[in-house]
Amino acid sequence: APRIFRIAANEAAETDMFAALCAALAYMAPLPARLTGRSALRMASEVAEAEVLFDDLNHGQKYGPTSPAHAWPKPWTNLHQQEAVQVVKAGSSQLKEPLKTDMADDEIFVSSDSIHILKHHGSYMQQDRSLKGKDKKQSYQFMLRLKVPCGEVPGALYAELDDISEKWGHGDLRATTRQAFQLHGVLKSNLKSVIAAIANIGSNTYGGCGDISRNVMTPPVHFPNNKAYSYCQQYSRAMADLFKPMTDAFVELWLDGEKAASVEYWQRDIGEFDLDKVRAHDNGNGIITGHAIEPLYGRTYLPKKFKI
Repeated sequence: APRIFRIAANEAAETDMFAALCAALAYMAPLPARLTGRSALRMASEVAEAEVLFDDLNHGQKYGPTSPAHAWPKPWTNLHQQEAVQVVKAGSSQLKEPLKTDMADDEIFVSSDSIHILKHHGSYMQQDRSLKGKDKKQSYQFMLRLKVPCGEVPGALYAELDDISEKWGHGDLRATTRQAFQLHGVLKSNLKSVIAAIANIGSNTYGGCGDISRNVMTPPVHFPNNKAYSYCQQYSRAMADLFKPMTDAFVELWLDGEKAASVEYWQRDIGEFDLDKVRAHDNGNGIITGHAIEPLYGRTYLPKKFKI
C-alpha cells in the first residue's frame, strides 16, 4: 500500500506531510492592497479602527511567518498591510459580528461586512440576476454549501436535504465539482432553520466556504478490502475535522448555543487521533498562532481559501 501519513496524538508520530499542511494553513504573507478611491478610504477607516481594537492584542505568532526558524516576538500582526476584509475578520469576535446583529433585524439582506463573515458559515448572499431594478433589489436570497468530507453523503442526510430544498429552497440540489452539495434560494428569515436542520441530522455547512480549509476530497469509491483507500478516507475525515474553525460562532448563531442533536457522521472513526491535542501542539515551527480559540487560524483565519 502507498505510504499514507498518520495524524496521531503522539507528538513523535507527526510527519513532514502533516507539518507541511499545517504550515500552509498558517502562512500569512502580506497581500497587495489593490485599493483605490472609496475602497482606499474605507481601508484607512478600518485600519484606524483596528488600531483601537487591537491595542490589547495578546495573541500572535511565536515565529515569523516568512522565516519560521527565526524567533519573532509576540504579538505579531500585519493588519496594517492587509486588505480591508482581513480587518473585518479580525474584528468579528471570531466570525460572529456583525453577522449576529444583522441576522436579528428585519432586513432581507445582510451588510457587506457580514457577507464576508457569512462565507465562513457556509453561505453566500445572492440576487436573481434575471430581474431588474426594484424587483432585483427585493430578490435577496442565500446559497448554502455543505461540508462533505470524501464526498460521502449518507442516505438520511440526502433525504433531509431533499425535503429542505422543497420546503425552503428552489426545490433542487446542486452537486459541486468538489464533492459537495449546494442549496439555493433560501430566504434570510429561513436561514437559521435550514442550517439548524442540517446540523441536527449530523452534517454541517461551516467548512464549505470562506477563508479556511474547505471540503477535503478523496476518491469516493468504496473498496473496504483495500487498506490504502480505507486509510486515505479515514485520514481525510481527520483532516477535515482538524482544520475546522474552533470558534463557537456557529453554535451560537444557528443553534442558540446548544449542541446539535446528532454528531457529524465523519466523526465516527477519527476519535483515536485526539485532534484537539494535535491542533494545539506547538512544535516551534510557526504553525501555531498562539490564539487560545483558533490555534491554527488566529484572528484573521486564512488570507484566502485553502483546498485539500
